Amino acid sequence: MDIKLKNTKKGGLGTLYGLAWLVTVVSGMACGILASLGVCLGSMSDLESYLEAGGEKEWTEYNSWFVHIPDMNAFSDMLANLITWAVIAAVIAVVALVVLSVLTGRFYRNEDGTIHLNWFDRFWSELHIAGVCGFATATVALCCPVVKLFSMIYWTEVFVPTVTDDHWYGPNNTFIIRLCIAGMAACIALTVLCFLPLIKKLKAHKFWEKSLVGGIVIWIFRKLRSFFGGLKRAFKESDGTLTKVVGVLVAGAFLCATWLGLPVVVVLIFIFVPRMVKKFTAIKEGVGQVKGGNLDWKIPVEEDAQGVRGELDRLAADINEISQATGIAVQNELKNQRMKTELISNVSHDLKTPLTSMVSYIDLLKTEGLNSPNASEYLDIVDEKTQRLKVLTEDLFEAAKASSGAIPVHMDSIDLDALVSQSLGEMDQKLSARGLSVIVKNELSGQGACAEDADGGTGGVRVNADGQLLWRVIENLLGNVSKYALEGSRVYVNISSPEDSKVLLEIKNISGEQLNISADELMERFTRGDASRNTEGSGLGLAIAKDLTKLMNGEFRLTVDGDLFKAGVLLERA
Repeated sequence: MDIKLKNTKKGGLGTLYGLAWLVTVVSGMACGILASLGVCLGSMSDLESYLEAGGEKEWTEYNSWFVHIPDMNAFSDMLANLITWAVIAAVIAVVALVVLSVLTGRFYRNEDGTIHLNWFDRFWSELHIAGVCGFATATVALCCPVVKLFSMIYWTEVFVPTVTDDHWYGPNNTFIIRLCIAGMAACIALTVLCFLPLIKKLKAHKFWEKSLVGGIVIWIFRKLRSFFGGLKRAFKESDGTLTKVVGVLVAGAFLCATWLGLPVVVVLIFIFVPRMVKKFTAIKEGVGQVKGGNLDWKIPVEEDAQGVRGELDRLAADINEISQATGIAVQNELKNQRMKTELISNVSHDLKTPLTSMVSYIDLLKTEGLNSPNASEYLDIVDEKTQRLKVLTEDLFEAAKASSGAIPVHMDSIDLDALVSQSLGEMDQKLSARGLSVIVKNELSGQGACAEDADGGTGGVRVNADGQLLWRVIENLLGNVSKYALEGSRVYVNISSPEDSKVLLEIKNISGEQLNISADELMERFTRGDASRNTEGSGLGLAIAKDLTKLMNGEFRLTVDGDLFKAGVLLERA
């Protein structure tokens, strides 16, 4: 939709534009009147020579006119003046038309700055040209009756008709002249009105586009360009198939033009066409099977030492791959649906268990009263379950933030040795309570504990990470060990570098329960190694550790081999 951005008609240019319109019409009309008078007098230009040859000086019959010429010099002077003023009026009209042409298109603009074309400007250019030619011709035609009637009107001191006819065309001559002059003014205005849209379209570079012939030529050109462009894309995108088909058909057409080539073409048709139709039928059947839900259906494909043989076989191979990929996607979706169901069940169980205990012991307190000897024990149990519910809620909230990436990350150079030692120190009580002995090995420094440098700082391995997030990851891994590791067993903490620019922190332990679950499932939320869910964990620790590691541009690894549980965090070396 065109939007008018600027309208300057109310300014000086608008006034000049309107004045130029008026001057063009008035000066054009004046030029027509003066020219008509000049033609009328010019038709009597040989009157003087006639009179000098012996004609009567007072009354003369000339060209069927009976005129009285009092002064031949006055006649010549008036004819010269009429020609002069007609030329001046024509020049003024041309100058005013040039001004209109210059100002046309300056007042209304589209949103993109181009000249705005209204409904009249959008007509075909041929219609505007026809209008200019037609109305200009009508202007000249209206001058003809004026020329005839001027010879029957009195011109003071110059021309006095002897025989007058005030009703040459029926009505009064003066009325007819006025009517013709008004018609000339209207035709001149309409001529300019049809002329200016042509100038506007030329300025907007749409003259050819807005013409009938130009529109037809442009439409044909666009169709041809679209056709040849589509043909070019078809040859390009067909991977040579279209070229081969067209080449074979053209060659067959030339061969069929001769009696010797026709049998050859017929034989080749009966050899190759049935094979191609058979492959096409197999592909059609395979697509139908896949469409019906049979994703295990495989379309037969012919192969040789160099791979798939023809275009139809490559198409069949691609359809087989699509079926396989779709089958995998369906299996993954089923797996996700199953895990969502388990997630809801696990969340309900973990939230319901402490709430049930809290409700039961609160009912006991209501029944026995706060003075009961068991009240203190009941309150301790309620407090314990409340704390467990609080931890579960906090873990759930943290897991949601870590999964969405809403946690701020401040990357820095972190001493991994020092952070591991600090985490082991804080978890020592829980690890010792289950009789777990931790063995730390740093393959990069060759020592188990963090050594201190000359300035008193640690000289361990440094990684690019967020200190708070990395500490939370290590805490979750060690907390997982303290809950699920085999009591009285050993836990191995290794720091190594599988790549020059990477550092791997790996924690290994033996599970106290039989691990009949995959590593991928263990990293899902609310998933635990013990199916009975009797431990105090929330099943969110590994999922949180995985998401936090990803936020630090690291990689979280989990491996289950029998009862051996191995978790690793791979980070960039600082």
